[in-house]
This record gives sequence, structure tokens and C-alpha cells, in this order.
Amino acid sequence: MSCGLKLVLGITGGIAAYKAPGLVRLLLKHGATVRTVLTPHARSFVGEEALRTLTHHIVYQDTQSTSTLYPNSLDHISLAEWADCLLVAPATANTIAKLAHGIGDNLLTTLALSLREASLILAPAMNTEMWRHPATQANLNVLRDRGTTILPVTDGELACGTTGPGRMLDIEDIAAHIRQLPEGRTLIGKRVLISSGPTVEQIDPVRVITNKSSGKMGAALAEQALLMGAQVTLVAGPALAQLPAQARIVRVSAAREMKSALEQEFGCCDICIMAAAVSDYRPEKQSTQKLSRRTGPEINLKLVANPDIAEALGAAKRNQYLVCFSLQTNGDEQQAREKMQRKQCDMMVLNRVGDSLEKDTTQVSIFYADHRVDRLETMSKLQAAGEILGRIAHVCSDQAHE
Repeated sequence: MSCGLKLVLGITGGIAAYKAPGLVRLLLKHGATVRTVLTPHARSFVGEEALRTLTHHIVYQDTQSTSTLYPNSLDHISLAEWADCLLVAPATANTIAKLAHGIGDNLLTTLALSLREASLILAPAMNTEMWRHPATQANLNVLRDRGTTILPVTDGELACGTTGPGRMLDIEDIAAHIRQLPEGRTLIGKRVLISSGPTVEQIDPVRVITNKSSGKMGAALAEQALLMGAQVTLVAGPALAQLPAQARIVRVSAAREMKSALEQEFGCCDICIMAAAVSDYRPEKQSTQKLSRRTGPEINLKLVANPDIAEALGAAKRNQYLVCFSLQTNGDEQQAREKMQRKQCDMMVLNRVGDSLEKDTTQVSIFYADHRVDRLETMSKLQAAGEILGRIAHVCSDQAHE
């Protein structure tokens, strides 16, 4: 987390609101600047004075008269323009329903409606039956489809005396998620093109050649780039990873389809990140009929090389900043450097099969055009994506000022 992260903590009227001062303390410790907003019902569970003392700032709420301090203030607009992130914790079933359906009947919900570029993160907290109710789950799905991040709930004893899912995530885990957010909105105005996931090459109508790529890194890069203010186009092969709704998604299947889509988009981008695991080979011929054992005891499948998409883009680039990935079995750095030179890319990200493939974590090394290298520790793919994009933004900013 950057010390420049500006976060609004929205506190609603659930019993978990009493944890808000502890959460504020953790967020401040990790370097965020925090403003707090109380809904009318939240005041029964958390003390305004504690929040004011911790944040060194007024607590925004519907009945607290900031209008006497700032007679022409529109708090929901000014906070929406100020914030990098709106975190609602706890997020009650009632507030979730309002957010899903665009109801702005208090300062917090009106603030959420006013967000244009800031991210929205919810930490739900409610009774188990309310959590499981189809209406609540439908509302959460509506918000997810709009790009809202929904943190998980935990199982345990609830304030009502029952036991089950519905408890708000521990404040340490909420703060850990916020720590993965990127360093500010340093990509505003930038058009970022990302390739993601595997490609699939047909053998016959039911059989394919593909790889184990989950698409999680590409999705994480897109999510972090959006949080940093970029316009994101994602050229995505078939993968299970959920893609951020705010990105423009171009769906492809085979390597040659991905090449065509990327070449079509490349001229309009400022930054291109090649995170896809593109199939190196495809069958020379595709059968139009399903192959069967009755055809014979053996089938010889001749493979031919697919085009090198990154190399083609490297040859075609003008002002674009091109970032490529090198997935190696043994993490050979020399091979990654040679690949970087051959493809004419500006940055190479090296990861290893055992450290990355199909996992939620990764360990990467980042190579620069001036021969520097950053070797990062093992971290979540979301956090690694933020580290990579932060370095891209820094290099691009330096180049713009040369």
C-alpha cells in the first residue's frame, strides 16, 4: 500500500461497527489516509470521538453539520473526488441492497453513487439466514458484475446467538486486502492492453491442445490497472478466472485469434502487457469429425508452430511500452534476458512453473531495458500485479519527463 492511498471507510449499522476504530488504526499503520462516514444507525455501535481522534479529521454523517463548517460543501461529491477507495465495513444486508439498486438515501449511499474512478470494496456482516437469502446473494452478484469487490464472510458465533456464515472478515484480513491495492492512480489517462489466460487449439470438434494457465495473473493485472486509473482492454483466452467488469473484454480462443485481436488493439494502447500463456504449437490439420479408436490403434498428430505474438508486437511498436512474461521450468534468467532482447520488449517478467501455474501466489523477477533486475518475494498475484504496474508507471513517468 502506498502512503498516498486515500481511503473512505463507510460504517453501517451492524454490530461489527464497534471494530471500526481498530480497523482505522490498522489502515493508518499501513500508510493510508482515512476519512470515515457513519450511517445514522452506525452511531449506536461506534463512538464518533474515537474515529475523529484516530483520523485527525471530522467524521462525516448525515446529522453532523459539516454545513456549519463548510456552508457550500457537498460532502458526497468532495469525498468521491478525493478517494482512491471506498471501503464499507461492515456492509449490512440493507446497505448492500441499496447499493445494488442505486438508492441514495443517506450520505454513504449517495457517496457510493457519486464514485467515478475510486474502487468500491464491501466487507459484509449479517445474520446467517440474511446472508443466505436469495435476495442478498442476488444483490451481491449485481455488485460483483459492476466491478465491486466483495470480501468473504467467516463462519462463527454471531451476535444473535446463532452460528454460521455471516461474520465480518477479521479486521487484520480486511487491512491485508487493502494493502494489496496499488500505489495511487498513476495510470490515469493511459490505455492498457493486456493478454490473459491460455489459448486453445482444436484437434477435432471435442479435443483440444491447451495449457494449465488459470488466467489469474491477467485478471489481477487488469484489476490493478483499473484501480490505478487506466482504461483497460483485456484480450482473454478461455480461463476460469473472473475478469473485472470495468475492463473491455475481447474473447478469443486460438493463438491466431489472439494475435489478430492484439494487433488490432495494439496501435491504440500506451502499455501492452503480454500475460497470456499462448500455445506454442497447433495441429497442422483439424479433423472435422470426432476421432475414434476405431480409426486405428494409433493416431499421429503433426504439430506446427504458432506465430510469436509478442515478437510481432515488438517489431511493430512505436511509442508503446511492451511488457512480456517468461514462464520457465527452472527460472533461467539468461533465457529471460535473451527472450527480452529477441522480442524487443521494454520489461520482462520471469516466473517459474512451480511457483505460479494454477496458484493464487507467484514469485517473479522483473528485468528492465537498462539491465536492472528486481527479484520479488512470493506474494499474491494481485499484489504482484500491483508491484509490476507500479514499476511500469514509474518508468513511463520518467520517460515522459526526459
